[in-house]
Amino acid sequence: MRAQLTSLLLISTLLGCSAQSQEPTPKLQHARLTEPQSELIAKGIARLMHSKPIAVADDAFINSSILVTDSMNVLDAQGNPIMGKQLAMPERFELLIKNKMCFVRHLDSKATEPLPLVKCKPIN
Repeated sequence: MRAQLTSLLLISTLLGCSAQSQEPTPKLQHARLTEPQSELIAKGIARLMHSKPIAVADDAFINSSILVTDSMNVLDAQGNPIMGKQLAMPERFELLIKNKMCFVRHLDSKATEPLPLVKCKPIN
Protein backbone atom coordinates (compact mmCIF):
# COMPACT_ATOMS: atom_id res chain seq x y z
CA MET A 1 0.00 0.00 0.00
CA ARG A 2 2.77 2.43 0.92
CA ALA A 3 4.65 1.58 -2.32
CA GLN A 4 1.50 2.24 -4.35
CA LEU A 5 1.00 5.62 -2.65
CA THR A 6 4.63 6.57 -3.29
CA SER A 7 4.32 5.51 -6.93
CA LEU A 8 1.11 7.53 -7.30
CA LEU A 9 2.75 10.65 -5.82
CA LEU A 10 5.78 10.24 -8.06
CA ILE A 11 3.62 9.87 -11.19
CA SER A 12 1.46 12.89 -10.29
CA THR A 13 4.59 14.96 -9.65
CA LEU A 14 6.08 14.02 -13.00
CA LEU A 15 2.81 14.74 -14.82
CA GLY A 16 2.53 18.10 -13.05
CA CYS A 17 6.03 19.08 -14.14
CA SER A 18 5.42 18.11 -17.75
CA ALA A 19 2.09 19.98 -17.82
CA GLN A 20 3.76 23.33 -17.09
CA SER A 21 4.06 25.75 -19.97
CA GLN A 22 7.24 25.36 -21.99
CA GLU A 23 7.20 29.07 -22.89
CA PRO A 24 9.51 31.29 -20.84
CA THR A 25 8.05 34.01 -18.65
CA PRO A 26 7.61 37.14 -20.81
CA LYS A 27 10.15 39.87 -20.16
CA LEU A 28 9.94 43.59 -20.79
CA GLN A 29 10.69 44.28 -24.46
CA HIS A 30 11.47 47.54 -26.22
CA ALA A 31 8.34 48.94 -27.86
CA ARG A 32 6.99 51.70 -30.09
CA LEU A 33 3.62 53.39 -30.09
CA THR A 34 1.05 52.29 -32.63
CA GLU A 35 -0.35 55.84 -32.83
CA PRO A 36 0.56 59.26 -31.34
CA GLN A 37 -0.38 59.43 -27.65
CA SER A 38 1.72 62.33 -26.36
CA GLU A 39 -0.74 63.38 -23.63
CA LEU A 40 -0.83 59.89 -22.07
CA ILE A 41 2.97 59.63 -22.30
CA ALA A 42 3.37 63.06 -20.63
CA LYS A 43 1.08 62.02 -17.77
CA GLY A 44 2.95 58.73 -17.32
CA ILE A 45 6.31 60.49 -17.18
CA ALA A 46 4.89 63.01 -14.68
CA ARG A 47 3.74 60.15 -12.42
CA LEU A 48 7.09 58.45 -12.81
CA MET A 49 9.12 61.58 -12.02
CA HIS A 50 6.67 62.97 -9.42
CA SER A 51 6.44 66.20 -11.39
CA LYS A 52 4.02 68.22 -13.45
CA PRO A 53 3.34 66.92 -16.98
CA ILE A 54 5.95 67.99 -19.51
CA ALA A 55 5.48 68.79 -23.20
CA VAL A 56 5.96 65.64 -25.30
CA ALA A 57 6.16 65.74 -29.09
CA ASP A 58 3.42 64.00 -31.07
CA ASP A 59 5.98 61.63 -32.60
CA ALA A 60 7.46 60.55 -29.24
CA PHE A 61 8.06 56.77 -29.18
CA ILE A 62 6.70 56.40 -32.74
CA ASN A 63 10.03 55.72 -34.50
CA SER A 64 12.15 54.75 -31.49
CA SER A 65 11.74 53.19 -28.06
CA ILE A 66 13.88 55.97 -26.51
CA LEU A 67 12.76 59.51 -25.63
CA VAL A 68 15.21 62.24 -24.57
CA THR A 69 13.78 65.33 -22.88
CA ASP A 70 15.33 68.50 -21.54
CA SER A 71 16.26 68.30 -17.89
CA MET A 72 13.55 69.19 -15.46
CA ASN A 73 13.95 72.88 -14.54
CA VAL A 74 14.80 73.71 -10.96
CA LEU A 75 12.16 76.02 -9.47
CA ASP A 76 12.26 78.40 -6.51
CA ALA A 77 9.66 78.51 -3.71
CA GLN A 78 7.31 80.63 -5.89
CA GLY A 79 7.51 78.16 -8.79
CA ASN A 80 9.74 80.36 -10.97
CA PRO A 81 12.74 78.89 -12.80
CA ILE A 82 16.01 79.57 -10.99
CA MET A 83 18.22 81.72 -13.19
CA GLY A 84 21.77 80.64 -13.86
CA LYS A 85 23.59 77.71 -15.28
CA GLN A 86 21.67 74.43 -15.34
CA LEU A 87 24.10 71.50 -15.11
CA ALA A 88 21.52 68.74 -15.19
CA MET A 89 21.73 66.23 -18.02
CA PRO A 90 18.74 65.58 -20.30
CA GLU A 91 16.31 62.96 -19.02
CA ARG A 92 16.09 59.69 -20.98
CA PHE A 93 13.13 57.33 -21.03
CA GLU A 94 12.34 54.08 -22.82
CA LEU A 95 9.02 52.54 -23.83
CA LEU A 96 8.62 48.87 -22.94
CA ILE A 97 5.92 46.22 -23.30
CA LYS A 98 5.06 43.03 -21.42
CA ASN A 99 1.90 40.97 -21.99
CA LYS A 100 0.33 43.78 -24.09
CA MET A 101 0.87 46.29 -21.21
CA CYS A 102 3.05 49.31 -22.00
CA PHE A 103 5.51 50.82 -19.51
CA VAL A 104 7.77 53.87 -19.45
CA ARG A 105 11.15 53.53 -17.70
CA HIS A 106 13.53 56.28 -16.61
CA LEU A 107 16.91 55.09 -17.91
CA ASP A 108 19.01 56.60 -15.12
CA SER A 109 17.00 55.43 -12.10
CA LYS A 110 15.36 52.37 -13.77
CA ALA A 111 12.06 53.48 -12.17
CA THR A 112 9.18 52.10 -14.24
CA GLU A 113 5.57 53.25 -14.58
CA PRO A 114 2.74 51.27 -16.21
CA LEU A 115 0.80 53.00 -19.01
CA PRO A 116 -2.49 51.06 -19.04
CA LEU A 117 -4.23 53.21 -21.69
CA VAL A 118 -1.27 53.43 -24.08
CA LYS A 119 -1.20 51.22 -27.18
CA CYS A 120 2.22 49.99 -28.21
CA LYS A 121 3.85 47.03 -29.95
CA PRO A 122 7.16 45.26 -29.44
CA ILE A 123 10.09 46.15 -31.68
CA ASN A 124 11.15 43.09 -33.61
